Amino acid sequence: MKIRLTSSLVAFGTVVAVAFAHIDDPKVRDAQPAIPGPIYRASEGGTAGAFDANGIVLKSWIPLNNFAGSPANGNDCWGYVSPSGREYAIMGLNVGTAFVEVTDPANAQIVGQITGPTSLWRCMKVYGPYCYAGTEGGGGIQVIDMTNIDGTNTSLPRVSLATTVTTGGTALATHTLAIDTTSGFLYRAGGGSNGIRIYDVATNPANPTFVGQWNNVYVHEAQVVTYTGGTYAGKQIAFCCGGSNGGNVNTGLYIVDVTNKAAPVQLSYTTYPNARYCHQSWLSNDGRYVYINDELDEGASVSVTSTIVMDVRTLTAPTVVGAFTNGNPAVGHNLYIKGTKLFEANYRSGLRVFDLAASATNPPEVAFFDTWPEDDNANFNGLWNVWPYFPSGTFIGSDIERGLFVWRFGAPAAAFSYPNGRPSLVAPVGGTVTVQAVPAAGTTLPAGSVKLVTTVDGVFTESVMQPLGGDLYRGTFPSIACTKSFTYNVRVDAADGPYSDPSGPYAAIAAVGITTAVDDTCEAQGGWQLSATGDNATAGLWANADPVGTAAQPEDDRTPAPGTRCFVTGNGAVGGTVGAADVDGGSTTLTSPPFDATNPETRVSYWYWYSNNQGAAPNEDSMPVQVSANGTTWVQVELISTNAGAWTNRTFRVADFVAGSAATRVRWVARDLGAGSIVEAAVDDFKVIRYDCANFVAEDFNQDGRVDGADLGTLLGSWGLAGLTDLNNDGITNGADLAQLLSAWTP
Repeated sequence: MKIRLTSSLVAFGTVVAVAFAHIDDPKVRDAQPAIPGPIYRASEGGTAGAFDANGIVLKSWIPLNNFAGSPANGNDCWGYVSPSGREYAIMGLNVGTAFVEVTDPANAQIVGQITGPTSLWRCMKVYGPYCYAGTEGGGGIQVIDMTNIDGTNTSLPRVSLATTVTTGGTALATHTLAIDTTSGFLYRAGGGSNGIRIYDVATNPANPTFVGQWNNVYVHEAQVVTYTGGTYAGKQIAFCCGGSNGGNVNTGLYIVDVTNKAAPVQLSYTTYPNARYCHQSWLSNDGRYVYINDELDEGASVSVTSTIVMDVRTLTAPTVVGAFTNGNPAVGHNLYIKGTKLFEANYRSGLRVFDLAASATNPPEVAFFDTWPEDDNANFNGLWNVWPYFPSGTFIGSDIERGLFVWRFGAPAAAFSYPNGRPSLVAPVGGTVTVQAVPAAGTTLPAGSVKLVTTVDGVFTESVMQPLGGDLYRGTFPSIACTKSFTYNVRVDAADGPYSDPSGPYAAIAAVGITTAVDDTCEAQGGWQLSATGDNATAGLWANADPVGTAAQPEDDRTPAPGTRCFVTGNGAVGGTVGAADVDGGSTTLTSPPFDATNPETRVSYWYWYSNNQGAAPNEDSMPVQVSANGTTWVQVELISTNAGAWTNRTFRVADFVAGSAATRVRWVARDLGAGSIVEAAVDDFKVIRYDCANFVAEDFNQDGRVDGADLGTLLGSWGLAGLTDLNNDGITNGADLAQLLSAWTP
């Protein structure tokens, strides 16, 4: 959910011309002006703006305009702990590198800034008291001296430029840097078409020397570690995200033994389903898994961001063991692991924290702080990076448009529940929701701090919820156009920052009723088409049948008894092998009968089964789901590739993909396009749903079709107040409204 900023922010700045970091880099395409504002420090009070958050407290925020040189954008960040134990954030800017003391996270102070080549991209890493900074703007590697960063020698600057390293190939540009602090080597990734260039920083940190390179493919990001035990003890291993053609071809994880700097050896190359641009990865603390962000998969092959998990215990033969998601479409960018927490900077949805202790391969999201209030779209704005390694527990994030954020984990301000349920239909003229917000032990919620936040078409409105006693609060929705989709959530503005209901936001429709136009349990073929022009599969063709279960195909349809049939790709004999009737040799298409989707709020719901994790080439295929308004032009709704091993429900709004017509159709294309994998699919319980506002009765507050005691209770509970129960809109709920309700009473 997104919440409107409460501080006054005025867009400013221009986007500088820069070279692309990789072909058609979307950060240039999506560039937005910097968003200025005053520095926020929690120690000084005031408000930074109502960013949506759960379990994370904002301690300081330094917008870009507070740094020298009027930065047009921020980029990377890193951290440094001085020998005295004081903590510093290192913030990348398009005009240089800034240093901010965050020892007291609620009182962040800028202590220095080094000008560098102008570039949208800047990356910084630390070895001892030196910071190394490189950019796509060229100039080599700046070596920044931090020996006086505590300011103990007042005659010297807190930070200073020691030297600039320009050795190591002809390209002076750098995309990212990595340092193996155990072995004392710096790795310069990318810049032109380079792989990794290697420098010795241990011998002379103030002036590193070039010692080798590996240029088999372009490397976008790298992490390099020295193994201290096990099979690879003593080996220095680089985990490289990249590929050919700037990382766009054969994209994936390249594992390279860089122990011998003069002759690095590639140990393996591994890609993953739906790979589009392998961006950045991080090794788990036990060395078992690598977690990967793909920067371009969102909105193309999938509708939500996902993090890929590879088992790398055998460096010569990694295996993909899964992927996880929080259901959010914002692009995943950079991730790091501290303890049992995985921290992800996910552009327009900000910082996301996952709990690896709960699951190493499918961790739940346990905290977040959203730095981009406008939306969660798959665009390249918002949080670039996160650095979670300060010993104090402070962690920082760098935002492209909004600058440096300084955070701590915080206890929940309240526990939320909904005694009357969470409405999914809300009357267009407004409805209500009741929440119980129980404050954390030993605390109270300030008056007016419990708020209902409603988001319609990216516009956010918030209103104070009415206290009812007993930790109960009632919120009133604003008027919303009939059949309009929106989201809502409850937020507490606590003393240490905003805290939203972590299980929200909740989706709803402004409507008073639902019409199910089509409810097809798929017990017969009816008007469904079991093939299409261009189909060429040689086996496993779509059929309407009672499925015969295998290790890849369901034994039962999804419809509760007495339903038995569904649409399924082939049906072998009982007891047959897993591949006896799966899809082979090409594609087979299932197309729904035409249905009316002229109502813009028409939604399609269906259940599917998909399996492709067996055979000689598992996880190599996928099943497009497409929609068409004319039966000729098809638009992809999703690309199913996840092997759920269970019936899974999907719902989509037709108007999000095509302008619905009276002859709209949906189709599923099961396909076996590669070598020898097992492909099985099924579809069942197809519905077409429409929302409407016909027969709306203003006095029926809960829209259950009756004006009765429940509605009377709602009115009496709001006596003397404005809102939904003020039926005659005179600003107060009183006897006139009671009389109007009684006149509409349903016998």
